[in-house]
Amino acid sequence: MAIANPLMNPRLVEGLKTIVFDNDGVLIDSYEANMVYYGTIREKLGMPPMNDAERYFVHSRTHDEAVRHIVPEDRLEEAFAIGSTMNQADLAPYFKRSDGIREFLWWLRAAGFNLAVNTSRGESMGLILKLTDLEGFFHPIVTSCVVSKPKPHPEGLHRIMRTHGVRPDEVAYIGDSIVDQRAARAAGVRFWAYRDPALESDLFIEDFWDIRAAMQRCYKGCAPAF
Repeated sequence: MAIANPLMNPRLVEGLKTIVFDNDGVLIDSYEANMVYYGTIREKLGMPPMNDAERYFVHSRTHDEAVRHIVPEDRLEEAFAIGSTMNQADLAPYFKRSDGIREFLWWLRAAGFNLAVNTSRGESMGLILKLTDLEGFFHPIVTSCVVSKPKPHPEGLHRIMRTHGVRPDEVAYIGDSIVDQRAARAAGVRFWAYRDPALESDLFIEDFWDIRAAMQRCYKGCAPAF
């Protein structure tokens, strides 16, 4: 596994045309928001707090999968009803844009890259991009609401590649979970792990300032500087 930094081999980012981002844990730090949301559902059901494994699961899966994982089957209807009454805007103080991401996106767009999102999040995605000032950078934005099979199935990445007219070897997917890793491998695209060195990735990114500096050595304007 290579590590993104200004001194890395520039060939590691050669030939890319599309950069795809996961949302939770990559574009934004939504961990605290998710813990408040799913924790509130459990609390209102009179259930104990989630354990570490449950916290990890709900942070990387779709809303439907998360609720079904942490709530008994006979209480699902009640749990979904509780969730539907919670206003995502009320969670705004808990959403934090990842450090350096907006600057990285501005540079990528100026350098001619296609940008897209492939996320397990559903209908709240538009609001979150608005709250974190990340609107207008991505097309398409593939959420769990628009695919028949969510991650780790590669359907979302296949949809993005068709939209952009690119091959798998021309795509890098930046994610932070095993779900993202499996989706990237299933689609045949490069997987760049963000903040989790334990994942099996082609490139490890500690922060977006590092990957931006590394890519600036290789791409100038709309043409790669190889």
